[in-house]
Amino acid sequence: MNKATYTHLIKQKAQELGFMYCGVSNAEFLEEEAPRLERWLNQRMHGQMHYMENHFDKRLDPRLLVEGAKSVVSLLLNYFPEKGGNSRRRAPTEFRNTPTAPTTILSSKTS
Repeated sequence: MNKATYTHLIKQKAQELGFMYCGVSNAEFLEEEAPRLERWLNQRMHGQMHYMENHFDKRLDPRLLVEGAKSVVSLLLNYFPEKGGNSRRRAPTEFRNTPTAPTTILSSKTS
């Protein structure tokens, strides 16, 4: 299978699982974002999310986080869906109570 086919399958599965958005990008050093992230952190824009200060290098290069990574899959999930919204969407607690997290399902389907 080629890269485009894998990307399509991942996005399709993410939609089936109820994610609002799925994006796939190259795993590479984020050169343009580095000064912005550093400035954002120095300005304390992360509030009480102190974990954002940790592992600065890994936040800028996902290959340092996962050896051999070639792509990054970004998923968007609405934690507060409106009543009567899309019935395929799940509340976050529903994902926590399932035996397999959505990201695990995605990774197992593409392995």
